[in-house]
Amino acid sequence: MKRRKAMYQLLALDMDGTLLNRNKVITPFVQQTLQSLIRKGVNVMIASGRFPASVWLHGQHIGMTCPLVAFNGAVILDANTGELKHGYPIVPAAARRIAELAEQTSTYVHFYGYQELFVREINAMNASWPLANVVIDPRKPLAYEHYQEQADRIQVKAVGSLLNFVQANDVPLYKATMISDDTQLLDELYKELGAQQEFALTRTGQRRFDINAAGVSKRSGLEVVSHTLGLAPSAAVAIGDYDNDIDMLQWAGLGIAMANGSELAKQAANAITASNEEDGVAKAVNRYFLSCQHA
Repeated sequence: MKRRKAMYQLLALDMDGTLLNRNKVITPFVQQTLQSLIRKGVNVMIASGRFPASVWLHGQHIGMTCPLVAFNGAVILDANTGELKHGYPIVPAAARRIAELAEQTSTYVHFYGYQELFVREINAMNASWPLANVVIDPRKPLAYEHYQEQADRIQVKAVGSLLNFVQANDVPLYKATMISDDTQLLDELYKELGAQQEFALTRTGQRRFDINAAGVSKRSGLEVVSHTLGLAPSAAVAIGDYDNDIDMLQWAGLGIAMANGSELAKQAANAITASNEEDGVAKAVNRYFLSCQHA
């Protein structure tokens, strides 16, 4: 029979909890399904809070050619080269406010350059950040010697006082993350920063939240990419699992939440697919893209 054009022409995927299973692996079924979709001419992309290097490496692993979104929308990068296409950094005065508040409350914070993680001092948590961003091969232990080339794309840099650092340097800072075991304090900081117009805040876990420049979100990143491709939101499908995915789930013509997702993400979605342990992304692609490719 004659093939008809698919309704949806863009698929945007969150990474952790969505594209990746609990072991941070893209399963063979998910990879093969996405590659089949790309071969059919659908634009497949990642929209993640992760580093550009990590987003690019995972995009390359699948074979994506569509522009990619990193740092919750603060960076749009070229899927072929990994180079910056558009960037929306936190303004210096706002970065100083973040650093001041962290110092005043003795709260851990770090800042993200394009491929650098700026920290007060290196500790067990932040030292592992580069290795936590590689494309994991289940056949290889997650150790530096097995992933050196990938891990070296991200540098953890100890700068001492972060307040002094942001005052003395003009390097673009695309995101900050505050982390604390004191959930009450974290809630207070989230509320205080959220009341200020220069920030966009997103919850990314029980013990942490991300800070971007005002107006930056995965939705804003997708708007840039869809405009570049000449596509309307109605042509897009977005799949995610957590609160920082809500705006893109609501923006897309079809927003799909993972079964393992947060309640808020599920409420924002039009549909729910299986969990990331059950190849939920592949099942959604088969249902909403591949099954309607023929008429």
